[in-house]
Amino acid sequence: MAARRFAWVLNLDADLELALPHGYTPRRAVLEAMKPYVALLARSLFGPEDRLVDDSFAALPANERATYTGRAFCPTPRAIAALRRAGVEPEPHPGVEVLRRVNSRAFSASLGQTLPGASFVTNVETARAVLAESPPIGAGWRVKRNFGMTGRGQRLVAGAPDPGDLAFLAAGLAEGGVQIEPNLSIEAELGIHGMIDVDFVATLGVVVRQLCDARGAWLATERITSPTQHDLEIAAAVRTEAQRVSVALAAAGYHGPFGIDAYVYRSERGTLDIQLRSEINARYSMGFGIGYLGRAEARASSP
Repeated sequence: MAARRFAWVLNLDADLELALPHGYTPRRAVLEAMKPYVALLARSLFGPEDRLVDDSFAALPANERATYTGRAFCPTPRAIAALRRAGVEPEPHPGVEVLRRVNSRAFSASLGQTLPGASFVTNVETARAVLAESPPIGAGWRVKRNFGMTGRGQRLVAGAPDPGDLAFLAAGLAEGGVQIEPNLSIEAELGIHGMIDVDFVATLGVVVRQLCDARGAWLATERITSPTQHDLEIAAAVRTEAQRVSVALAAAGYHGPFGIDAYVYRSERGTLDIQLRSEINARYSMGFGIGYLGRAEARASSP
């Protein structure tokens, strides 16, 4: 039996759509910013006969397009509509309400906070009370909107909130809440990727190192070679957390690709500690090709 070939929609702006599922239209600047990442992701994810849904795919005869199965970076309503317009049937996927739930920071928070002093808040009074206190570790507070990507939707608040901080809070609370956590000195960023099949059985890849810029935007993913004993202990802890997350995702009705981000940070005592779950991504991600599929070409960094 011949292997299936896929027609892909690489909607890297999925988190922006999930924040506004019934009224999102990508801005031109967002589309332009995605282009180099789309090219890199295609190289790491696509099989030899897979195609990107673009103008050249649309030019194929309808009967040829129908031989492809539709697949998306994240199967949001816009992505599924784009696949159907292209004449391909999407593979089985969760509904948008499941996607919104499991990709929100509220879902991750529901599994338990993984940093001292961190909390997910849904009203301005609680948010202001948290920000009025000094964090138990780190310097200042990092406020994260309910949906975000590549370091977007975050703001550092040090001291009493100013009008800009309060406006950011108001916008985040309107999306269902904000995650408030200590702002830390990150030494190394890590990730692990996996797949939950339609029968809700999960498999995991390996723990990888994520290289990011100062804003938190992805640059490259690499395997950890010649790991130290400390590296192995951290990887085991991250893997255990990913297994726990996979169970929670399946219980929420999610199947498909997923990953969690983690990082090593330096405490004020000078010791290295681990943040086991900084984000849950219930979708593909830039590191999936290395962390789960193991394709070496995913090592290339973005411009």
